[in-house]
Amino acid sequence: MTENFLTKIDVDKEKRAELEKQRREAETELMENRIVEAQKDYEIWRKKVLNCAAELEKRITEHDTAAIQCGMVKPEITLQVIHDAEADLEIAKMHMEESRNTLCAIKLQLRQQQAAGEELAGLKVTVKELDDVLLRDVGNVIRECGKWPLIIDPSAQAATFLRYRDTNYLQALNPREMEAEKVRMALVGAIRFGKPLVLDMMEVDMFDTVSARMDEIYPGLMADIMDKSIMKEEKYIKLLKQEDGVDYDKNRFNDARTQNFKFFIITKNPSPPDDLVDLSYLIRIHIPTA
Repeated sequence: MTENFLTKIDVDKEKRAELEKQRREAETELMENRIVEAQKDYEIWRKKVLNCAAELEKRITEHDTAAIQCGMVKPEITLQVIHDAEADLEIAKMHMEESRNTLCAIKLQLRQQQAAGEELAGLKVTVKELDDVLLRDVGNVIRECGKWPLIIDPSAQAATFLRYRDTNYLQALNPREMEAEKVRMALVGAIRFGKPLVLDMMEVDMFDTVSARMDEIYPGLMADIMDKSIMKEEKYIKLLKQEDGVDYDKNRFNDARTQNFKFFIITKNPSPPDDLVDLSYLIRIHIPTA
């Protein structure tokens, strides 16, 4: 009797465990479907922000060109167009932020469901530690890990820190700074003089967009940067042009400097795309509360 009773208890436990497993799997599937829909909504607004930023830059250029070339009888007209474009951009950013917050919240729920108490991945550092971690690379962690840092910093303090250091700094949301020739020269200069190239994506996930722009320089350039092979002579000489001048002649490049080249990506997005995370050495900026 006792043996049968214990067997029944074990069977009941297994049934309950199986039902619990099925329930969790169903919840996970539901959550993953919600993530897919939220990701689609976020992508719509991300692209809207890019389009609005390009439109604003276009209107500013038109205004400046008209003012320089022929003067302006009614500058208030073009200024109003600029203000309207600025308003459109801010509205798009607001919607993008809302959609991203929704996406992040659902992802957080899923993470909590799958692994309660699990901390966000990435090395936590303060802004004061960035000089040692990024620029000096104490311990040669970045040099030896095979990946470049992806710096997650909603506070934007890391961006300010790096902008005012000896870096070549590109803001991905600025169409002028993302012109292929501007990107090429920023990269060439960073390699030639052995300093960091910083790509600030701000609050928009633009890695694929920037990669496509780099493909205009030569196909596969972003892949060469990310796997660090761009530091090899047979790679970086593909970037050089005769009109770059004597300072950028291939004979002026030397390993002592080119091996100090670094590539940093900054994002305000606390949950960047998984494929970018997989390619990167993840760093999260920690802001002390006291």
